[in-house]
Amino acid sequence: MLHFALIGTALFLIYGSRNGVAVVSNPAARIEITPQVAERIAGQFRAVWNRDPTPQEREGLIRDFIREEVLYRDALALGLDRDDPVIRQRMRLKMEILSEGMVASLTPDDATLAAWFEPRAQSFAPPPAVTFLQVPLDPADDAAAVLARLEAGADPAGAARGSLLPQRLEAAVPKVVDSNFGIGFYDALATAPEGRWSGPLKSAYGLHLVKVLARFSSDRPTLDAVRAAVLEAWRREQAQVLRKSQFDALMARYRIVRSDGGTE
Repeated sequence: MLHFALIGTALFLIYGSRNGVAVVSNPAARIEITPQVAERIAGQFRAVWNRDPTPQEREGLIRDFIREEVLYRDALALGLDRDDPVIRQRMRLKMEILSEGMVASLTPDDATLAAWFEPRAQSFAPPPAVTFLQVPLDPADDAAAVLARLEAGADPAGAARGSLLPQRLEAAVPKVVDSNFGIGFYDALATAPEGRWSGPLKSAYGLHLVKVLARFSSDRPTLDAVRAAVLEAWRREQAQVLRKSQFDALMARYRIVRSDGGTE
């Protein structure tokens, strides 16, 4: 064990010297377990196990925290965090979260939000939609005869061959219609009259008779109708602006030297 300890210490010293890190014992270094720290440690245990730690568990948690803190500080002193892509990405993410956290608490007044919403209102409009019935036709079916039966009040479920396709779609947006019947079927429905059977219309699966029951247009919404979505989008944009502003301020503190001839 003594040999392993000596070898481990030597490796740390060699690593530190090769990376330009002075490994110096610091007797004044201090790790203080305040009541707040102890409570935070206990709170993390409580969040996982839904109970308070026992005195023995609490002592073990604190000892583990001290061990982690000692190793963490020495790892930093040895420069083990340098050139580690995982640590770099983590630190970058934390810096970006700091700016986003500040934006999350911002609440614009009505005038500011309305001015931001006005030129973007149509982007918050719901997509157009349609409610319709459909009856698939077999190649051997007489489309006119089936259409006549439907117009006379025949049950659509028994008017033609069986199918795995939905017989009715309710307030279906273009993406839903086309995902069921193939690209272009929603546009084909635009030519069908509302309130009566018509067709046949061609889908990716064959011919269909359809009855459009209702159409829903993509009307420009009011701010009150979409306020929550608008506020979220406004905050996302403000976060981007703040991130750029903060980065520009940080960037100004550095002189970038590039050997590849590029410029910043």
